[in-house]
Amino acid sequence: MRRCLLPICLTILSPVAMSQAPAAAAKQSEAVTAAPTAMNSAAVLATGPYGTSVSGNDIRSELQRLPEATRQALMSRPESIGQIANNLLVRRILAKEAERDGLNKDPLVAASLVIARDRVLSDARLAQLDAQNAPSDAAVEAYARSLYQANPTKFDQPAQTRARHILIANTGPASLEKARTLLAQLRAGANFEELAKANSADAGSAARGGDLGFFGAGKMVRPFEDAVNKLATPGDLSEPVETQFGYHIIRLEERREKGRQPFEEVRAQLVAESRTAILNEARVSKVQSMGKDLVFDQDAIKALAQPAGR
Repeated sequence: MRRCLLPICLTILSPVAMSQAPAAAAKQSEAVTAAPTAMNSAAVLATGPYGTSVSGNDIRSELQRLPEATRQALMSRPESIGQIANNLLVRRILAKEAERDGLNKDPLVAASLVIARDRVLSDARLAQLDAQNAPSDAAVEAYARSLYQANPTKFDQPAQTRARHILIANTGPASLEKARTLLAQLRAGANFEELAKANSADAGSAARGGDLGFFGAGKMVRPFEDAVNKLATPGDLSEPVETQFGYHIIRLEERREKGRQPFEEVRAQLVAESRTAILNEARVSKVQSMGKDLVFDQDAIKALAQPAGR
C-alpha cells in the first residue's frame, strides 16, 4: 500500500475542468439556495405508477446547470416545465422498474449509483467552498492588474478598423439598383443605422445598425477590405461593393492604430479570469491538503489493468 502522489490526486481537478468549474458550481449554489419564486418548489407536478412523482425541486435541480438566461426562459413556459416533468417522470418509472428487477444489485450499476451520488454531493461541497473563498472586489481588481502587468504583450493589437455596412443580397439586376437607391438616400441625409435595420440581409449586424465592430487586416473578404481601405474619414460612404454575399454599402466609423489595449478596455475580461483563478487556487489548496490522507494499492491497480485490445 502506498500513499497517493500529489500529481495523481490533482488530476481530479484538471486545468480545463477547473477553469469552468467555479462558475458552474456558483450557479449550482445559487440554484440550490435561491428562495422559491412563483412556483412552490415542493409542489407535486406529476405522478405515475409505483408511487412516483415529480416536484418543483426536481425541475429546478434538472435545470440548475444550464445558463441563467436559459433557465429563466424554460421556467417561464408551462409547456417547457411540463415536458421536463414528463422526461423526469419517465426516467423515475424506469428506475423503479429497474429496482423491481434487481438491476440495482448489479455491481457496476451499484457502483454507478454511488459515483452519481458522490458527484452531486462533491459539486455541492465545491460550491460551498467557492462561497466561503469568494474574493473581495478589491482582491479581484488587484489580481486582474497583476495579470495585465505580468504579460503586457498579450494585449498588443494590430491596426484595426470599425465600419458599418448594409448588405443587399444579389438576386439580380434589381439588387444593385436597390443598393444605389439606398446610397443616394444616405447621401441625402438618411439615417444609416435605420436603413441597415430595415434593409440589410446581414441579420447579425443589421440589429446593431450595421455595425461590424473592429476588425483587422485580412478579416474581411478582399473586395470589402479594399473598399474600406479607400475610405479616409469617419462617415465616408463607399459605392456599392460586390462580394459573394451580395452588394455592400460601407460607412467608415473609426480607425485604431496599432498599440496596446489599455487596462480599462480589457478589465471586464481580466476580472472574470481573476475571479476564476482565485477560486481555482483555493480548490487546489483543498486538494493538496487532502493528499496526505489518500492511499492507493498499486498492486490492485496493476491487477485491474488490462493490455489494450483484450
